[in-house]
Amino acid sequence: MEVTTLAPNILSVRHWSRVLGGLLYATSPRLPWAQLLQRTFDVDILECPQCKGRLRLIETVVEKGAARQILERLGLPVDAPQLVRARDPTTLDGDEPDAA
Repeated sequence: MEVTTLAPNILSVRHWSRVLGGLLYATSPRLPWAQLLQRTFDVDILECPQCKGRLRLIETVVEKGAARQILERLGLPVDAPQLVRARDPTTLDGDEPDAA
């Protein structure tokens, strides 16, 4: 497979249909988060994974207490996971680097 490197301001043929279909045109300086995800990752976040119907936003939760109550009611974890140190990518799983 031949790979052609393009300048940052050149759109590859693969994405022309997205331009012509209007997916890459911005009609205002601000875009809804679902549209940003669609344009960036080509994922329709508002499509139901089960029935393929359209989901709709009911409410935006911005308060920590309200988010905690919702997560508790759904039986989901409410506390952030414990942070651990990043592993050295040069070591294999389970191998410890030699002590100097």
